[in-house]
Amino acid sequence: MAESTDWSSIMMTAEKLQANAITDTGMPSVTRNIRQLLDAAENLWTKVGVPGVEAKGNVFFCSRGVDAPQVPKQLERLSSMASLDTLDPKPDMDVDSFVKNEVQNAILSLIESVKKSNENLIDRRQNDTTIKNWRNKKINIINSFPGYVPNSSSPGSNTMPSITKFNSTNFGLNAQLDQNELTYAKHLCEYNQHVENHGIQTDILQSFKAASEIAHDDRVSEMWKIVKCMSQIVPEHSSKFVRGSIINQNIMIKNARSYLEQRYIVFMKNYIKSHLSKAKVGGIPGTYPLVRSFVSVYINQYNNPDQLFYENLPFWPLVYYLIRCGDLESVVRILEKNNLDPVLLSIFNSIKNNHDYINLSDQGFNSSMAWDSNDPFKRVVYSLVAAIDVTSKHSDVIKTADDYLWLKLCQVRNSQDKLTYSMLQTMIYEEYKDQFSDVQPMSYFQLLFLTGQFESAIQFIFRHPKLRSHAIHIAIALNEMGLLYLSDDVDQPILSKDDNKIDRLNLARIMKIYCAKFENQDLKMAINYYYCLRHTEYEGTTLFVSFVAGLVIETEEYNKVFGYLKPDGSKQNGILDSFIVSDLVKMEVIKKAAILAEQKCDLEISAKLYELVNQYDKVIELANILLSRVIQPDTFTPLDKTPNLKNKVFEFAEQLSQRLNGVEINASEEAIFTFNMLKSIFVFFERYNNHKYTLAFDILQTIGLIPLSVDQVEERLSAFKKYDELILRIIPGVLTASMNMLYSQYSEIKREEESNKNSRNPEQRQAHLEYIRERAKAITSFTGRVPFQINSEVINHLVQTEILLY
Repeated sequence: MAESTDWSSIMMTAEKLQANAITDTGMPSVTRNIRQLLDAAENLWTKVGVPGVEAKGNVFFCSRGVDAPQVPKQLERLSSMASLDTLDPKPDMDVDSFVKNEVQNAILSLIESVKKSNENLIDRRQNDTTIKNWRNKKINIINSFPGYVPNSSSPGSNTMPSITKFNSTNFGLNAQLDQNELTYAKHLCEYNQHVENHGIQTDILQSFKAASEIAHDDRVSEMWKIVKCMSQIVPEHSSKFVRGSIINQNIMIKNARSYLEQRYIVFMKNYIKSHLSKAKVGGIPGTYPLVRSFVSVYINQYNNPDQLFYENLPFWPLVYYLIRCGDLESVVRILEKNNLDPVLLSIFNSIKNNHDYINLSDQGFNSSMAWDSNDPFKRVVYSLVAAIDVTSKHSDVIKTADDYLWLKLCQVRNSQDKLTYSMLQTMIYEEYKDQFSDVQPMSYFQLLFLTGQFESAIQFIFRHPKLRSHAIHIAIALNEMGLLYLSDDVDQPILSKDDNKIDRLNLARIMKIYCAKFENQDLKMAINYYYCLRHTEYEGTTLFVSFVAGLVIETEEYNKVFGYLKPDGSKQNGILDSFIVSDLVKMEVIKKAAILAEQKCDLEISAKLYELVNQYDKVIELANILLSRVIQPDTFTPLDKTPNLKNKVFEFAEQLSQRLNGVEINASEEAIFTFNMLKSIFVFFERYNNHKYTLAFDILQTIGLIPLSVDQVEERLSAFKKYDELILRIIPGVLTASMNMLYSQYSEIKREEESNKNSRNPEQRQAHLEYIRERAKAITSFTGRVPFQINSEVINHLVQTEILLY
């Protein structure tokens, strides 16, 4: 069916072609249709004995050389096949092409792999840098708002205008600080100088306490008294948890309780002075007569439920206030005379001998004796000695926060089933945080500090601008004494907790915040404050080194802080040279600043700083990079660099060469060779730009960088391998400049020849031209054989220029 269809379509197509054919030849046409043609063909075919339909196809295709009878069979075979058979591959016997393709594919795949790897590395570093920069930005924003500051217009706020004074005498520069802050800074500088000169720490607490007296604020004076009282503990060197030991905790509890007792004595004296007409003052001076006079005046609405008296005074109030003032001898004497409770007498004898409550045991004490009574003073006495009912505030007797804290300090025990010191700290922090935090910050600071929460107390008052200077100097004093728990990460908040739930103070952050307002104006003062971080390490270096180096990089006051080397090699001292730190620390600071300057791509400054610490391997390395940058020309144009920058870099290189002349330095011979070569190439390009071609060729002849004659090509090629990459980058520019100079010389000779002004005879002129051509040939020969990838544009320029010389 397929065959008949195919032949029918062919016949129809042929008839259409015949009908559309135009035979305008001027000759009579013979009309014969397809059928007549087929009949004629069949008649012809019968003559050779092969009848059939094949003859029809033979009529059409015999002239083309096609075996018409075989066509139907081939068509039938093709139509019966579902798909074409694949050809059998023939092995490629061209081994050279195969190896070449494999090598090229391997190189291309390696290049693509390296490219993709570099792109991923760049993306990752860019993301990390962006995240780090944004993190630092957020930290700076947070540092700008260190805490909540009460609004001066809000009720209950007692903000006072600050006293601003411009310091222009103590430190040599202007720093906008008030008088109290300047006094603190002066004492700190004196302390730092004493430590460095003598190696012995003076009483920094006493020094700062004296500095705080200029504020004429009793609350500030009281604050420093508390700090001095609570810091009197047993030092434990090389221990990060000096305050965590049982011995020091007991000492801090005892010191806090003693301080509250002494302060209550002062309160009693002031109260009696205001009620002299009622008080029965007289007799032997001492605590007992004071308490007796106070009880006689202060206790007015007390009904004395037990009807117990001692010298006409209510018994339990007298006992309580004697305990409250710490006069345990009088308490024991009264209990002995009263003979009311032998167990209670035994307990107070133990307290008097051991001077603490923390190790008391129950000793068979029956607490029901206290609670069966309606006397509130008796309940308080039994509660503090037995450490019972610690949640009760005893509001009938305990009137102030000091009284409450004193009672809790008396109730603290080492036993876990009692009120422990850590429980007391949490209780004070939570109970009084909202009550005192904004209205009475000094009171809340005292509660925190007296319970050993130094870090929380410092962080709290640092949030208040009026107390910030006191907070930072308290932190400095305690850190110098080794009593602070500091954060290990400078990016942490001001107050954070470690894995052991211990509060950590970020002294570095509060130091940066405090110094931010004057560090740019008074570098010496800022360095003195950063010196307090000399023992705090972070990422392999001390924060003093990091902060001072960062400050110099930020202010760009390199010469002022570090000094500089004069052309003759002598050193001009800076602030750091007149400072208190040792030479080793100074070198660490300068090295750190040099690293930061190098990371900032300020290579000239970095090289000068490295030279200050005699690290000449880095000086030469950076000097080579600087020279390669300023002498690297464009391919076809003169040197296009800022003249000031070029001159500045070359002047530095020249001065460095003078200082290094005859001096043994810790730099490799290759680096020194590269340095000298780059200097010579710099001079070569300077002379090339000034059209001093003869002098420029003299430099090339001296340094031997490229051949200037054919017999020098092999020698220059053998020496090529010892050149540093910084030199190799410049060689295409040197080749281009050299060829341009040769063409300029050739053009000048031709112009003289055309103008008939050449004083030389034709033989000299021809010899000079041949000399120029030989140099050009040496350059192109060297360029074609040099083992370095040179831009094709450079090669084309050199070849075309050489052709123009003929």
